[in-house]
Amino acid sequence: MITSSATEAFVSLSHDTSRAMIIRHGRQFRQGRHILSLTDDSPSELDVRLGASRSAGVDQDELSSVLETIASVCQEFCITFEHNNIQTDPSPLRLESIPGALGRVLLIDVSGLPDDVDVDDTELISQIKVYASEQIDNVLCSDEESKQPILLAFRHTHSNDNLEDVIAKEVADYGLRDAISESTVKMNSEIKFLPSKHVQIDGAFVETIDTPVSSQHFDTSSVIVFDNLVSTGLRKRLLNVVNGIPEEETDAWDEVDGPNPTRWERGSLTDIAGESVNDEPDGSCWGLGTDAIEDICFNYHPAIAEFEGTLSQLFSDFTISRLPEAVFGECISPLTANAPTHGDSFDYHIDADPLQVPPSPWADVYGRYPNRSQGKPRFISCLLYLNEVWEPSWGAPTQFLDPPTLEVVDIMPKSGRCVIMDQDISHTVVDPSSDAGKRPRFSLVWKLILHPKRLNQDMTDLSCGRSWIDSQLIGSARAT
Repeated sequence: MITSSATEAFVSLSHDTSRAMIIRHGRQFRQGRHILSLTDDSPSELDVRLGASRSAGVDQDELSSVLETIASVCQEFCITFEHNNIQTDPSPLRLESIPGALGRVLLIDVSGLPDDVDVDDTELISQIKVYASEQIDNVLCSDEESKQPILLAFRHTHSNDNLEDVIAKEVADYGLRDAISESTVKMNSEIKFLPSKHVQIDGAFVETIDTPVSSQHFDTSSVIVFDNLVSTGLRKRLLNVVNGIPEEETDAWDEVDGPNPTRWERGSLTDIAGESVNDEPDGSCWGLGTDAIEDICFNYHPAIAEFEGTLSQLFSDFTISRLPEAVFGECISPLTANAPTHGDSFDYHIDADPLQVPPSPWADVYGRYPNRSQGKPRFISCLLYLNEVWEPSWGAPTQFLDPPTLEVVDIMPKSGRCVIMDQDISHTVVDPSSDAGKRPRFSLVWKLILHPKRLNQDMTDLSCGRSWIDSQLIGSARAT
């Protein structure tokens, strides 16, 4: 039962943790939903009850701890929580419809809510889910060996939704697997999909997931360069989009005097996982302002859709999605742009690592795992150099680091050049030389996820059956 005396506890638990912020922004912003408050215009008492009904992928010891945690949270909300008749299956679900899903889930039935209300859209269930999930995260990570997250899924008691349905709903609600634009035009020549350079770097032994006994395998990160993927016309249109100019406009911004200050802002580039918008960015690099970021991310631009269609053909063996907000929250945009100029300074960083994602809807569904793991979504970034002219003497390469050996690889800017890289690779921007004057080196970056299309799919081979050039092994990648 929810009584009026429980309202204060309800409010006190609505603190803005990272999980709460990710859930609120990832769900409400994406769908334009309004969370329904059941305490504003409702009777002072609501007969809402929760009951755990089914679980999968959770062993008995874990389940006991999880149920105790949920019961404690429900007690703070003055909610009855029953958990005496649970159907349990210690084996994780293997979902052909959602390859790569972790399959650890606890299904909780909700009674006492109107039938026409999505239980996940209520303030009450939203708060319980956030708070209980946070406490469960803490419990699962309290042991010496951290355990994978568990998805708490809520449904109406009389619902026929099964465990697969509620996982699919979570994926849909948070856009975890929303595909990018797909091209309807077949490329005339496969040569566009052949890289000019392929580098493997940062080799290490990592844990092999989903094996009956603990094992490891050797893993490397990749950098793949394409010089024929983007036509001159498409590159020009993308540069116009970045600069806020109509795509077909021929009078582009004169970059000799630097980026357009009405579109670009010093210090606005904050697209690194774990970096707050309040942190001081490296070198106060030029980045797109908030309105410009929202423009390229959420408004329709034919040039962006066309390039994403090209990517969907390049990686046709995978379902490609933009990095959803439900991974890191709103601080990491799926598209961004930068414009380094002479004198800027930068540090090495990684874009993201699926092994280190924070508590979030993404972690609940897919878990934490080494990037490139078999059958799991692979985090990649796509960088596109946009300047019409960039002289070699102007420098400004993207530099990739092999941490064990400190060897580096420089990928030089070239008009229309596309660089695909794993998001967990250490890299940095090198500022342009003085020869470039005030010219910025424009680039547009996509944060993407390659989803497997089938269970146990090999996620290391991105060639999709094409004959690519041999890769160049750098530093620790030569260990094998």
